[in-house]
Amino acid sequence: MSAGVCASVLIMGGLVCASAQNPAGDFIQHAMQQGTQAMTSGDFAGAVTAYSTVAHLQPDLAEAHFNLGLALFQSGQLNNARPELARALTLKSGLLGANLFLGLIDYRENRFKDAETRLERETVLDAHNAKAFMWLGVCRLAEDNPQGAIAALDKAYAIDPHDVDILYHRGRAYFLVANASYAAMFQLNRDSVRVHQVLAEAYAQATRNQQAIAELEMAVKIAPHQPGLHEELADQYWVVGDLDKATADYRDELTIDPYATSSKYKLGSLLVLSQNPVEGVSLLRDALHGDPSLNDAHYYLGVGLAATEQPTEAISEFNQAISADPKNDRAISAYFRLAQVYRRLHQIDEAQAAMQNFLRLRAESRAVHDDRASQIARKRTELPVENPDRAAIEGGAG
Repeated sequence: MSAGVCASVLIMGGLVCASAQNPAGDFIQHAMQQGTQAMTSGDFAGAVTAYSTVAHLQPDLAEAHFNLGLALFQSGQLNNARPELARALTLKSGLLGANLFLGLIDYRENRFKDAETRLERETVLDAHNAKAFMWLGVCRLAEDNPQGAIAALDKAYAIDPHDVDILYHRGRAYFLVANASYAAMFQLNRDSVRVHQVLAEAYAQATRNQQAIAELEMAVKIAPHQPGLHEELADQYWVVGDLDKATADYRDELTIDPYATSSKYKLGSLLVLSQNPVEGVSLLRDALHGDPSLNDAHYYLGVGLAATEQPTEAISEFNQAISADPKNDRAISAYFRLAQVYRRLHQIDEAQAAMQNFLRLRAESRAVHDDRASQIARKRTELPVENPDRAAIEGGAG
């Protein structure tokens, strides 16, 4: 991890040195270039030799000591790297990167408070350095301060959301904070509603759905009027295929909270697929009015409209579902149902085009959702994904 940081900081230092007016002339410039090439190729001993020459010939050049410190750091000579990096800071107090690597040395030597101080200075000097914020968070984790680590790691993530190291440490910090909260909950009352609820969520994530249902049923017995519980229980009933119980609990949720948009969306979707498309269409329209971002609701609304002989409106809804994400499983199923509606309207060219898109996307799909784990609703606004192949079979694809 630090090697990548080293390479990016080194280039900066080399360019600073190359642009300076250098009285030693071409020899120092050549030695600096040799050092940079050696560092890039992983020849840290060669880099130490080259940068040592520059630092000896030009002892007041901060960048020479900085690059020498980086080379020594990379070669594992932490005790020798420290004075060179410190010398660079003495010569140029605002030199970017020096506090970062001094902090890393302190961290490696388990002097976490000193490391934290150094890394905090680096983040002040360079507010866009994702690695500096990451290491500050890592240092706070080492000090058993995950709550403090989250702020630094969130900042690192905001700067570079695609760095796997940042993602790992940020996730670990949140995990530790969550575990501490859950442990405190258990200590306060092992039979509380929230304990049963968090256990259910853990079981659901592990695809142990029957155990999740058992915990949520206990939670509902303890607090039958608490908003959200019936919806979570209904989600799990849907996952295991108990649609009657799912329907009943979504209705219970809406009795407790008539404005629960996600419950309207889920109940409406379930009804258009199984029992009552007229009521389902009404609920889905109401849900989309309350939250237009529920893109999957357009698919289910299209299913309900097609079932209630409103083909033109159904086509519009299926197209909106496809536009939201043209390659996901919901879009694949939408193309199939779109082909069915066009066939009913005797629009043969459109039906064929929709069916070709369905077959093409189905063939491109990397994984068909045969396995129960893929059917789990992972967010409150997600429903179990309808299997495109099953939709085709049930719809009579020939």
